[in-house]
Amino acid sequence: MITANRPILNLDLDLLRTFVAVADLNTFAAAASAVGRTQSAVSQQMQRLEQLVGKELFARHGRNKLLTEHGIQLLGYARKILRFNDEACTSLMFSNLQGTLTIGASDESADTILPFLLNRISSVYPKLALDVRVKRHAEMADMLRNNDVDLALTSHRLVPFDSHILRTSPTLWYCAAEYVMQTGEPVPLVLLDDPSPFRDLILEALDAAHIPWRLAYVASTLAAVRAAVKAGLGVTARPVEMMSPELRVLGKTDGLPVLPDTEYLLSRNLHSHNELVDIIFQSLSQQHNPWYRYGTYTPEGGDDTRTLEPGFE
Repeated sequence: MITANRPILNLDLDLLRTFVAVADLNTFAAAASAVGRTQSAVSQQMQRLEQLVGKELFARHGRNKLLTEHGIQLLGYARKILRFNDEACTSLMFSNLQGTLTIGASDESADTILPFLLNRISSVYPKLALDVRVKRHAEMADMLRNNDVDLALTSHRLVPFDSHILRTSPTLWYCAAEYVMQTGEPVPLVLLDDPSPFRDLILEALDAAHIPWRLAYVASTLAAVRAAVKAGLGVTARPVEMMSPELRVLGKTDGLPVLPDTEYLLSRNLHSHNELVDIIFQSLSQQHNPWYRYGTYTPEGGDDTRTLEPGFE
């Protein structure tokens, strides 16, 4: 029987921070290194947390620590609690931070993670002016190198810049909802023109799997790629965020290889001496995985279950 007089627990932030580290890194040893504690201290912390909530949070699987159903339930709340705590502290410390922050965003990231990043920055630094410039991925490195932008948001790593992963998403194959793959024919591809990291990824994956392909349509913009795929001109590959009712996801049963996940990264120029950029980049890097929500996705045919994070917390 539930009683209204039952006291509400106060969860310890240090315990939650260690709990999230264990959940992300799968072992107490790795988590201990991440939070700067000994392995035995991490083990004791997790025992205290389990006693506090009255639930088992971990199940042993070999050397790994896997979350129980209650552990998964707590993890989502733990991320939110830590994010709001960290944002509150950062906001109080830097609420009067003023100036202009220029952010470059590749077209892939502009359609997906950019709005959430801008919301996060503006909520913590309300007096900051934001200048956003959306360009092709190939232009991002030059913009950082030339100090045309302070930070760059991309879906592929920029070398040799300092980068932090904000989000990881499955990369999936797409065709029009009513499109029918022709067995035995080269895969008709809809791709961006060079240079394009996704173009390189697609061609390398097909060549490695010895799957024949042909260029059905070459576009100069991401919007044109979407339009061509929706029109049934061919197949392309993009992160899960491209999913829409007009598109269908293809998988191994269609003869297509599994693709590596897409990483959304925030990058900065280490040679920049802008203190404003350093503060914001570090604050976003120190917020432990504030972007993820967990789930699974299985393309049609059930042969390719992938980790799916369909939204932002």
